[in-house]
Amino acid sequence: MSYKTVLTYLDPGDRAQARLDFSLQLAREFDAHLIGLYTTFMPEAREYFAVAGCARHYDGLCDTRRGRRDAAEEAFRHALGAAGRGGEWIAFDDHAEQPLIRRSRHADLLIAGQAGPDDDAQALRKGFLEEVVLTSGRPVLVLPYAGALRPAGKSIAIAWDGSREAARAVHDAMPFLARAGRVTVLRIRTADSARPAALGAQGKEIDLMLARHAVNVDYAQATSDSDETAGDTLLSWLASSGCDLVVAGAYSHPQWKEHWLGGVTRALLESATVPVLLSH
Repeated sequence: MSYKTVLTYLDPGDRAQARLDFSLQLAREFDAHLIGLYTTFMPEAREYFAVAGCARHYDGLCDTRRGRRDAAEEAFRHALGAAGRGGEWIAFDDHAEQPLIRRSRHADLLIAGQAGPDDDAQALRKGFLEEVVLTSGRPVLVLPYAGALRPAGKSIAIAWDGSREAARAVHDAMPFLARAGRVTVLRIRTADSARPAALGAQGKEIDLMLARHAVNVDYAQATSDSDETAGDTLLSWLASSGCDLVVAGAYSHPQWKEHWLGGVTRALLESATVPVLLSH
């Protein structure tokens, strides 16, 4: 198995070029077709036309955003040509969460970025990345919003608890795992965790499964006071581990008609300092 179609989400933000460079390097490594999907947040036109004199301002805003889109397309095509890669460009000018989700279902891997604290109205609505992770049905590689984006996958940590989501993430990450120099299966124990014997059996089973893919693993364990602090425990462990990629299942808890992310998933989406591959 390999990633042969990679879709990278691009926007007018400062990190878009770094995300593109990272995606190109990944496409080269896996000999993959790269799709650049460009979207931006556009406010509702009626919000401007409802106030006298604002229509001209709205037209100017649209012209500015079209100019940024055209510049992003030129940069994408230039980067593809310089790298000698095949790819395609897709752009949406309207509310693009659903088009992004639909297109991601035809890709092997979706690359997106964390929302930074300084992101403004150029970005899509707050929480759209959570919706993509939970509803696309595809693995999403989330890149950190700060720091240099270095090649990922030499040293991988698997956040493992034996759940359906964790199992899905491991299999979705197999192209990375098969190439890694080091893979660590990390278990975070809380007061509500399964018995140690059960955790040991899960570890042995995933070890045997990965061994059949020629993946050698070691093990680590961290202890958290509760499920609410497990995310912080994971982030602290990662900070000292030297890992350059995290593989984790994405959890959600339906409440009314909203999705509320589990604590570990939210911590990784918001605060991880290395790329995170999430599957739901």
